[in-house]
Amino acid sequence: MSDEQVAEAPADAGEAPSGDTDWRAELSPELSTDPSLQHIGSVEAMAKSYINAQKMVGAEKLAIPGTWATDEDWDLVYNKLGRPAAAGDYDLGEAEGELTDWFRDAAHKSGLSDKQAAALATAYDEFANQAGVMSEEAMKTARAEVETELRKEYGGDFDNKMARANELLKEFEAPDLTEIKLADGTLLGDSPDLVRLMVNISDYVAEQISEDGLAGRNSRPGVTDEDLQSRVSEMTAKNSPYWQKMHPDHDRVVNEVLRLREQIAG
Repeated sequence: MSDEQVAEAPADAGEAPSGDTDWRAELSPELSTDPSLQHIGSVEAMAKSYINAQKMVGAEKLAIPGTWATDEDWDLVYNKLGRPAAAGDYDLGEAEGELTDWFRDAAHKSGLSDKQAAALATAYDEFANQAGVMSEEAMKTARAEVETELRKEYGGDFDNKMARANELLKEFEAPDLTEIKLADGTLLGDSPDLVRLMVNISDYVAEQISEDGLAGRNSRPGVTDEDLQSRVSEMTAKNSPYWQKMHPDHDRVVNEVLRLREQIAG
């Protein structure tokens, strides 16, 4: 081989290409500067991206409704994402039976899939247990247990004692006292201690004041018909709230007068 032939050989023959070479340099300027390629760092990454894109070809696609979509449009989406055909078809797993139909209806209206509804029900069940909140079913069970306990305690006199306790609440204009909710969500009226207290008070009134208990004027010792009539006359005096329908105290005064007249009539 001549010296001239040796000189004509490429200077970088046999050398590996630099690892710093941008793979996009082999592309036309139009392609190499396309924004969609700027995050791809190598030919291998480009190949993986292409393969993933090919796998998506032919897959079922879901169009997300736009701003002006109707409820029917969203129903199609929810159904494709796994929402049951009806609210009653939800399988709530471990929370089954602890939640009312309200939850199922709300979940269905919100478009939750069966899996999502079950997860939410389980999460709520855990929260309720930690917070001491009783479900409606648990409240019914607890109420039944209290009634069973008191029926065993009072025997055949249970109904009479409950009736007298309720009369006591009405007499003192506190019938809504039993509807007060406690911290755990139960009602005050379901507390066996409160029931026993009201029964004991009504028994005391019946035994110590009169046989009629709280029925009529006899539950107020020392109060005569004249006393009651005097009170009625006072409340129905001229220009009193009794005669002024627009007065804020009108209804209360009218009801009190009616109650007093009923007591006078026995």
